[in-house]
Amino acid sequence: MVLRKKGLYCLTLALIATFIGCAQSVKHDEALAAKRALEFARATFLEKDLDKGYSLLAAGGKRHIPLDKFKQTMTAMHPRSYPDTVIAIEYEPMSGENAIYIFLTARNGEEQFNYRVTMEGTADTDYQVLKIDQGGGFSALSNKKRPFKPTIVMP
Repeated sequence: MVLRKKGLYCLTLALIATFIGCAQSVKHDEALAAKRALEFARATFLEKDLDKGYSLLAAGGKRHIPLDKFKQTMTAMHPRSYPDTVIAIEYEPMSGENAIYIFLTARNGEEQFNYRVTMEGTADTDYQVLKIDQGGGFSALSNKKRPFKPTIVMP
């Protein structure tokens, strides 16, 4: 009986240690993630090089959208025109995930564009674009959404 209790106790400790190990926090570098998001925006929106923009997608992004659909989507996002300036204004890490949202705003004359770019990666592994959404105001999905101070401008 005592051996069984000791075994159960050891098993419980091992499970707790496993869960703690899995719950390690992910270290993000929001400035690096923003830089990569802006590189994608430069290629895709400013240079209108959709092949290059597609090449900057993470493998997971490419699995979900083939090149021809990517081109259609980017074109549909800009029916009248593309922006000529893009800046990173906010970021929001995804808690416990190897991903971070980068919020971009762009302009072309009087037209304004807003994007939420889901960046896959960490500070140690670098970042690639997983997904991009366009829209008006993206609400925070957590209490971790923060502005870049100052905003990050395309290099």
